[in-house]
Amino acid sequence: MHQINMDKTNIKDNMSVADMIDRSARMQPDATAMETPSASLTYGDLDKKTRQLASRVEQETLPGEFVGIEGRRDAATIVAMAGLLRARRPFVVMDPRDSQDSNRSKVSRLRINQVARGTATPGEVELVPTPAPWAGDAPGRLEPREDLCGECGDIAYAIHTSGSTGEPKCVAVAADSMASVIRDHIHRLDVGPGSRTLQFAKLTFDGCLTEIFWTLCAGACLVVVDEDELAPGAVLQNTLEHHAITHLKTTPFALTATWPTPAMHLRHVVNGGGACRPAVVEKWARVTDFHNAYGCTESTICNLLTGTLSPDACRDGVPLGDVVGDCDVKVARQQADPTDEPSPDCRGELVITGKSVAVGYLAEEGLQRFLDPQGHRVYRTGDIVTVRNGQFYFVERSDRQVKVRGYRIDPGEVEGVACGLDTIVEAVVLAESHAGEEDAGADALICYYQGVAEPRMLRRHLEANLNPYKVPSVFKRLEAMPYTRNGKVDRHALQAARHQVFEEATTVEAQILSLVRSLTGLEDANRDDNFFDIGGDSASTIILLAKIKELGWTDVGVRDVLRAETLGDLVDAFPEKEVERLCAV
Repeated sequence: MHQINMDKTNIKDNMSVADMIDRSARMQPDATAMETPSASLTYGDLDKKTRQLASRVEQETLPGEFVGIEGRRDAATIVAMAGLLRARRPFVVMDPRDSQDSNRSKVSRLRINQVARGTATPGEVELVPTPAPWAGDAPGRLEPREDLCGECGDIAYAIHTSGSTGEPKCVAVAADSMASVIRDHIHRLDVGPGSRTLQFAKLTFDGCLTEIFWTLCAGACLVVVDEDELAPGAVLQNTLEHHAITHLKTTPFALTATWPTPAMHLRHVVNGGGACRPAVVEKWARVTDFHNAYGCTESTICNLLTGTLSPDACRDGVPLGDVVGDCDVKVARQQADPTDEPSPDCRGELVITGKSVAVGYLAEEGLQRFLDPQGHRVYRTGDIVTVRNGQFYFVERSDRQVKVRGYRIDPGEVEGVACGLDTIVEAVVLAESHAGEEDAGADALICYYQGVAEPRMLRRHLEANLNPYKVPSVFKRLEAMPYTRNGKVDRHALQAARHQVFEEATTVEAQILSLVRSLTGLEDANRDDNFFDIGGDSASTIILLAKIKELGWTDVGVRDVLRAETLGDLVDAFPEKEVERLCAV
């Protein structure tokens, strides 16, 4: 089918997302806008259906009134989003699979009276009263929120955060904020006719909006598949091949579990939703232009995006990129901790300012605007970054900082250094109790990792690149990281995986070595090892002493462990009568 060559430079800075989609429809009405399991829609089809929906919405709702979208992986959901943007009515996507309480809460908070949903005809959208299970006990028509009256016509959508660091929050995002983000993606990723984007993100996650709208605003084709075709690994690999996908934005988990093949048509791949590791860059940058992205729901999806990354330039960390959208970024210095070592890097909390910052949180009690005392839009991300050579590098969430051995530690810093070893795919560092008791205080750093490096090799790498107090006490190698359904590392599952049972031991030496292997994660710990060289610390020494006393050396002390050059020396120092007694049991 003939397609007109659309010049991206004709996308003006004052164009809204709806304007850009109109432009696509005018310039190539016969080109395919969407491919779904049930049907394909041209840009002419999309234009007609969005205009019909917008006309009805304008007649049946008030300016500033939120409209719900029943979110399903089909053409109707995409038409509904585009139609509501055309009508200048804010929307929120509601997943029918979510609990009734969750959707009822959205209806109540946003005062939703109408829901847009698909019909039996692919791409057709109907506007219906809020379904009874979601409406709850709401009496009659709900009036739009008064605290949004000054923003009428400016809010594009509301999105709920994942709640990974607390209760989910409802964020109201301005339409002009989204438009500038979309324009920048189109230019940076060279999206245009002939491009084919896979709609990967969940429709209740704001990441889906960049995929959908960078495609439709540039006259490209959006490929929508059933959710079971997106499973990371062989399934996603087949989907990318079969649908000739050229543009993909996905998670670190999906990029780690999936391998590129010669049958793929990828031109641009973007990592989003989590820290990007050098091993991921190494894998994907060999076959396509690979990018890393950073952003927050509260600052309109994406704020930083790299150009094409080189594996060689990412050995010591993957940068977050340059600004996209209408915002500025700065680093707010953290309050110094007396135990901190001086750092040559500029380190602190990443702060976003400018129009890309969302309007605010929509709480039941009112709109909590993202404004500083001078009335400027500002959002403190809670993410700690460093600045090296003018580039931002993610370190850690500020609420993940831990204090172990009297020192404040950023687990993300340790993870980043671990992943700098080329045989490490992923690493997660947690502060836990050596004994594995949930109620006990965190007295050890535990490093869970995926890769072929032996624990001893990883320990030596960290000792060479970190201050001693930041080197984990325990290393646990995993075949694969456990992930939640949202694509985040499941830290609770990691802790359950650490406490494995070693072979049943009877002799003093076997029991001591079994305990040391558990305390350090070194399955090959042997009598020639020095306890402290392989991860022993003050907390694990106490556990080791308790075991030795249990075995019969009742007057053993810390000095005995310190003086033992090897674990064999420690075992050999056992009172001879106790060794004889245990061997006779």
